[in-house]
Amino acid sequence: MDITFGELRCKEVINTVNGKRMGKISDMVISCQTCKVTGLVVPNDRRFFKNREDIFIPWRNIVKIGDDCILVRLYETHSGCQAYSNDGGGEFIAGEGE
Repeated sequence: MDITFGELRCKEVINTVNGKRMGKISDMVISCQTCKVTGLVVPNDRRFFKNREDIFIPWRNIVKIGDDCILVRLYETHSGCQAYSNDGGGEFIAGEGE
């Protein structure tokens, strides 16, 4: 199945672990070494805390890409889900959710 980033951005992301809607895709991470998609990024819903860290969803955690939504499997830990810096640097936040 081929899909464009534009098509991905229109789909709602739903976590199958807790049934929560996570929002829509805001970014995609591609490995320069392998030229493969390593994951997707959705906005963090804790914006009122002025948290600039978005949630990174590793590609291996995507369960199904459907017509209307993307099903993912993300388990929250005591430190929260894996985060991704949204400051333009595109760096992973070490230690988050791992």
